Amino acid sequence: MWIRSKYTSIAAALVLTSCGASGASTSDVSAPSEPLITVPATEAEPVAEIRAAFPSRLALTAKDGHVVTFSPDEDPIDTPGVMGPSGDVVVSSDTVAGVSTIEWHSVRTDQISATQRIDGELRPTAISQDGKLVALIGNVGGKTTVVLATPSKGEVRRWTFDAILVPEAFANAFETGSELPIGVFVIEYLDTNTYRVRVIDTATGELGLPLNLRDKSQTVDEIMTAVSRTAVFDPQNQLLFTLYQDATEGGENVGSFIHTLGLINGVWCLDVPRELGLADNPGALAVSPDGSRLYAASSIGGVAGYSVSDITNSGPEMPAARVTTAVQATAPHVAIAASVDQVIVAVGGSLFRLDPATLQVRDSFTWDMDVEALTLLDDGSVLLVGTGRMTLVSPDNKLVAERVLPTNVGEITRVAVLAD
Repeated sequence: MWIRSKYTSIAAALVLTSCGASGASTSDVSAPSEPLITVPATEAEPVAEIRAAFPSRLALTAKDGHVVTFSPDEDPIDTPGVMGPSGDVVVSSDTVAGVSTIEWHSVRTDQISATQRIDGELRPTAISQDGKLVALIGNVGGKTTVVLATPSKGEVRRWTFDAILVPEAFANAFETGSELPIGVFVIEYLDTNTYRVRVIDTATGELGLPLNLRDKSQTVDEIMTAVSRTAVFDPQNQLLFTLYQDATEGGENVGSFIHTLGLINGVWCLDVPRELGLADNPGALAVSPDGSRLYAASSIGGVAGYSVSDITNSGPEMPAARVTTAVQATAPHVAIAASVDQVIVAVGGSLFRLDPATLQVRDSFTWDMDVEALTLLDDGSVLLVGTGRMTLVSPDNKLVAERVLPTNVGEITRVAVLAD
């Protein structure tokens, strides 16, 4: 058990959380909104690249595992690998003759900051928040080798398990005098889409059970059949939210839920209102900068808002969305981002600025692109990525800057602005 000092007496206790499809949320639903359409000049004719107005450093994460970094006056840099939660580092791996070369790439400078060679065919799957610890895996014959490595020391731990495991995150808790976190959260795959959450104790190498996020006197042992779709990390509350679609009934999706992983104190599964249509439509997640609210959106226009305190605090009631709404749009892609004073949802080329508390539409406009990812800037501008380019739009929905993406970049899942 990974919280040894406090919870060893309850290590045998099990509880089943509500992961999977269930009844619709009891939250209020507002009526579909009428979009207030404004059409940008970009729809009339192509716009030449305007680079100078973009933030000084941008990083795009592609679905195929590539990270593309941009500076205004430089060619983009494409790095295959895994980006850390802070966005500061990408870790890559290349295996030749049974030895893997692990490289730490600084996203801010596009320089390789460290290189380590480690025995075995290994690939990175999880990175610590400071970017200095990486979990690598190798799978052979139904067994998984998990290696922990740092830029300065190389390999620091190695275990082999009779299971298919994928490290997802590191616990944000440490034993006194140890530089290693006390646990590594892993997904144990029992079948293609069937999994459960486990924790590797970094001191003993034992594979144990996570705690219940809402009741620390319990541990969690539940098997779920689902497909991971998208995730967002909340650094304020140390929570990793992952949207799953249920994959039971011969692969037909019949529900959805948001898996909540607390890096300090456990796991929980959050029901998604059925009216969002996330059982069988693409979805996206966002967290407000202060960590107080979680948002989910679907490609058929459904949006839900949660209070994070409802999720983390113990109580008899199942946490539910505080409010849901529907915007009038349907498209292959959906993207969502949140700031302190607004939420923006893109469904294809239809964009909606919403009130963060009520989800009422304040403004809406169309853009001539299928938006795959977006982010809000401090001044209310929004950075859109899709249809082979990225575009900066002002708070009053005017074109500010535009840049074409490299032709080999796949679908974008995340866009991040790196502070100077």
